[in-house]
Amino acid sequence: MLKERLLTALLAGVALLVGLWFLNTIGVAVLLGVVTLLAAFEWAALVGLGSRTRLVFVVLILFLGLASLRLSLSAVILAAIVWWVWAAGEVFVFRDQVSPLWRYAPVKYLSGALVLVPAWRGCVALKSQDPSRPALLIWLLIMVWTADSVAYFAGRALGRHRLAPRVSPGKSVEGALAGIMGAAAAGGIGALWVGVSGLTVGTGLVLGVAIAMASIVGDLLESKAKRLAAVKDSGRLLPGHGGILDRIDALTAAIPLFVWTMRYLGVR
Repeated sequence: MLKERLLTALLAGVALLVGLWFLNTIGVAVLLGVVTLLAAFEWAALVGLGSRTRLVFVVLILFLGLASLRLSLSAVILAAIVWWVWAAGEVFVFRDQVSPLWRYAPVKYLSGALVLVPAWRGCVALKSQDPSRPALLIWLLIMVWTADSVAYFAGRALGRHRLAPRVSPGKSVEGALAGIMGAAAAGGIGALWVGVSGLTVGTGLVLGVAIAMASIVGDLLESKAKRLAAVKDSGRLLPGHGGILDRIDALTAAIPLFVWTMRYLGVR
């Protein structure tokens, strides 16, 4: 299982990085758009939408994604950040209880849109800043992947205290702290590699911590959705990992925070 998980992660990660680096902005938008629509179908299933309604939801995400290109990026990202603050309450206040998010169909639609559309829009914006060298986008991916991988292995080796036992019993405080430290290191080193004015090693360290914390919320929100749906994975598309949503859940929360921070620092 571990070998299958590592092989899938390696192949998918390399394919994604190659695509981000060599495709132009439109190509990346299409590539990540396909990923987003697959994740939308999985989200619709997790929150209990019927088969026909799932297709409607996927079409809605496609429409909103295209519409978001005509809207202010700041407005899209701000809406996402407000959503993720509320989502943190979903995880740590409501925990595994049924909340308004899982009680009303319109809220299920809106929540899925706020999870997926700003993340896609943010990635397209990061790519468009420098189509020939998408360093910022790759830096973000490395921070999130580092946080996830370090947390996974540290949690297995050192985990003693459950982080959110009623939402995701497998995640530990020790693993989360290790993941945060790993992301901080990736943030500090990455700031040097990116080489953009306004970014320092100290800024990268702090950003890595914030990105890791956001990624934890994204991960736990999807874990709650799976728990309420009584399923282990969001899908079966990726061997050893489950579905698309299982792989991008952390990123959906981290991307808006990263984009907002880059704009705040004047990196546009």
